[in-house]
Amino acid sequence: MTQRTEVGICLVRTENLSTSEAVAEPVRNDQVTEDEAMAQQPRELAALESAQQFFGAELRHWRLLRKLSLNQLGAISHDSGSLIGKVEKAQRRPGRDFAERMDEALETGGVLERMWVNMNSPALQDDSTVPLVADEPNAPWVGCEVFDPVREWLDETVPVFATGENHRRVGTADIEVMWSMCDVFSNADHHLGGGYARATLARFLDDVVAPALRGSCDSRTAPELFAVAARLCDLSGFMCFDSARQGLGQKYFRQALRLAKASGNAALGAHILTDMSMQAHYLNRKKEALWFGTAAVRAAEQSGSPSSSARCNALLARAHALNGDATAGTQAMLEAERRLNRARPDDEPDWIRFFTERQLSAEFMYVAHDGRRGVDVQQRGPLVLADSVGMERRQVLVAATLAASYVPEPCEAAAGHGVEIEQACQVLQDTMQAARGLTSARGIESINLVRRRLAPYGDLPVVQHIENEFQTTLALVG
Repeated sequence: MTQRTEVGICLVRTENLSTSEAVAEPVRNDQVTEDEAMAQQPRELAALESAQQFFGAELRHWRLLRKLSLNQLGAISHDSGSLIGKVEKAQRRPGRDFAERMDEALETGGVLERMWVNMNSPALQDDSTVPLVADEPNAPWVGCEVFDPVREWLDETVPVFATGENHRRVGTADIEVMWSMCDVFSNADHHLGGGYARATLARFLDDVVAPALRGSCDSRTAPELFAVAARLCDLSGFMCFDSARQGLGQKYFRQALRLAKASGNAALGAHILTDMSMQAHYLNRKKEALWFGTAAVRAAEQSGSPSSSARCNALLARAHALNGDATAGTQAMLEAERRLNRARPDDEPDWIRFFTERQLSAEFMYVAHDGRRGVDVQQRGPLVLADSVGMERRQVLVAATLAASYVPEPCEAAAGHGVEIEQACQVLQDTMQAARGLTSARGIESINLVRRRLAPYGDLPVVQHIENEFQTTLALVG
């Protein structure tokens, strides 16, 4: 079996490339030999995917052991060969009476009926019915007066997850696959925004990660399981934040932080707290942005990850700038630069390796924007924009920030700003194509903020052109 990874409608799909059903055809001397069965390449099963596939694999094993075709077995049990084939391929769920008939026809000693009982046990049936985070798309974002993640993180109590509730055994292979999915979802988010694969990640968390957390694993595997689950929840939280589902995103961040704490991974905890600081910053919650950012820096200092410390300090600088403290913001950015200079990418966690000098330059630009230093934005913006080609969301966010720096504040709007307005419109014009496929509410809103700033200049042809371009290029897509 091969696995094909797709992003969008269905991110993970197990697809069998061999479609031959030769074993179901009439065979010489009414028997199927082992060599013939192998040569005919029947559709293989991913036996670990579910108990139902275990059952199908075991049924096929006993049929081939007895050297019977599908039709021959059906003639003995009074079932159709097609039905038996569908059960073997886990396309049809068997009933208990079916299992009993197969046991009798294949003389298994009751193996299949016992498997049927196990696969229909309450614990196994509950595997996919309890979501890791309840889907509440309209949940409101709440401040520290209601929920304080920093106190939860600093509390000495380690969260306990109900492992061992079901029959699933989680091993190293499960963990490796989940980490690989982190890369897939992260790349999708970085390129096209949180709305692109958000629903698919939510299903993956509920259908795969949640049952694994309720399964059993040894003491060495458990911390890794908690860590990868935390990373996936953090990605889901960020996707929700990016697609304007702020309350739901906060719930995922909270679950991510609990899992990171259970894993003992300080670097991951710092990363999650920084994402929460970024969300609070976006929502203009100045107190929370600073509180989460400060906690993230402290956690990063304990983690031994210079890149994590660099990112945390950079986002703390943005929180300081939002709060009007330019001095503290400058100090935090200088500390971010020092930390990043000490980083060795090969020694850093996978999730933080994106934070390079390029990203640090972007953070310098964002801090300058938050501090209303338009000249500094214009100095760094073009280089950051040139480094953002191929990363559509970042390209849009950077372009909108740069464009905004050319537009006077509303109180300054007056004649004599024609050149600056033309520059702002040109920057937006150049990024329209990147924005076309974006599923980031945050990215589109960044463009709309500039459009509102340009409204007082609506009589200028260049502004009219950019409005028309937006309507024909982006608005119709939405």
